[in-house]
Amino acid sequence: RNCASFRQSEGEKIVVSAFRKRAGVFAVRFLPREEGEWKYEISLFGQNISGSFCCGPAEEGSHGLVQTQEDHFCYEDGAKYLPFGTTCYAWIYQTRELQDETMETLSTSCFNKIRMLIFPKFMPYNQEEPKLFPFARRADGSWDVNRTEDAFWGNLDNRVAGLGRLGVEADLILFHPYDRWGFSEMCREDCLAYLDYMVARYGAYRNVWWSLANEYEMLTTKTMEDWDAFGERLRDTDPYHHLISVHNILIMYPKRDWMSHVSVQSGDVQRVALWRENYGLPVIDDEFGYEGNIEYDWGNLSAFDFVDRCWTVVARGGFPTHGETFHREDEVLWWSKGGKLYGQSEPRMAYLKKLLYELPGYGKGQFSWYQDPNQDKSDAKKEEDQGNAFARLIARTPEENKGGLISMQPMVLAGDGWKLRYFGRTCPWIMRDQLPEGTRWKAELIDVWEMTRKELAEDLSGEIALKLPAKQGMAVLLTREVLQ
Repeated sequence: RNCASFRQSEGEKIVVSAFRKRAGVFAVRFLPREEGEWKYEISLFGQNISGSFCCGPAEEGSHGLVQTQEDHFCYEDGAKYLPFGTTCYAWIYQTRELQDETMETLSTSCFNKIRMLIFPKFMPYNQEEPKLFPFARRADGSWDVNRTEDAFWGNLDNRVAGLGRLGVEADLILFHPYDRWGFSEMCREDCLAYLDYMVARYGAYRNVWWSLANEYEMLTTKTMEDWDAFGERLRDTDPYHHLISVHNILIMYPKRDWMSHVSVQSGDVQRVALWRENYGLPVIDDEFGYEGNIEYDWGNLSAFDFVDRCWTVVARGGFPTHGETFHREDEVLWWSKGGKLYGQSEPRMAYLKKLLYELPGYGKGQFSWYQDPNQDKSDAKKEEDQGNAFARLIARTPEENKGGLISMQPMVLAGDGWKLRYFGRTCPWIMRDQLPEGTRWKAELIDVWEMTRKELAEDLSGEIALKLPAKQGMAVLLTREVLQ
């Protein structure tokens, strides 16, 4: 086997595979995660090379790999990470000038993750023949995964590294169905060899995530056994344990021990609360629809609809992903080819992201079938009886029928010393809540479209009632005041 091993003092030995970097050149890539001296041994085509190097401290702003922690994410060094991603499926297949423009747009945006394909895409607004392919073809026309095309992979190296310098995680989609070149029909043996190559070449990039598939069910030549084999292969061969997910079109992928988080396609954003509860993993709604005006229903949300869904996902304890699909005669749409942004949702996602990063710690979706802070509490016995009756009703309700009740429950994200409640499309004139006695809280009204914050009240405690403007797109932030 062509590989290399790395070890620090008497620590664990880390083994990585060598890969073909370009014609006549093989390489090994290693990501040291501790400072100090590392010793290595390289075995390549029967030749052995050994040596050592010293690893210095991480560069300023580098926090290591993104990891999961219960139902949220964080960087390896413990720094806060909230994924606010975007979608540019085929941007690496565009001209150098358009790729550069995409990078420039990302550099001034709020996005810290990007969903992108490895294989080319054939779909409306994306039907050009690629100039470069990942592999050379065999005599029978199939792809030879052992004969990589240098120019393609060299460009991908540069783009993934460039994303890392911007602080953007590269969510690499390894398989997808929108194909006319045969990549979606590769046999299992070739698929596994391709995955091994991806781990060897990109495992040492700290900003890489593995997305097994976009709409895995649409790849009809692949079975669940195939997908499990692929997920297990990534888990077993990636020594750094990059995040792994599988994106669906209709049927969410069952929970697996190699799955780090849930990547879902669904416009039913209220259900994020259920998925978080059922999977016990972080949930990213990577595709709940795109801001745009194209003819397809998944790509013509108004900016307000899109922003509303972002806030709903967050208030239910999940994380939203952006996409933009405005028709252009040159067919350069951000969702597929990148370039420039033309919509109104990105600044409002930036506003939400900034708000959440300014709050201490992580928020947890406060979802309960029985919670109703607006309920009249004048008759405690009646309330108790009603609550018990409702609890019994819910207990008898099949799981598949509970989803419709979610929207009846308040959308609340709460952290240490703060509560953020979003009202979505509803227009209440008043909000009631119960705050801990002996504490003091401040209430602020947030207009998610206008991006404004206005103080409603301060010195709040116990039962509270806040008057609201009876307008869509309102949120209330309650923050605990420090007592002097």
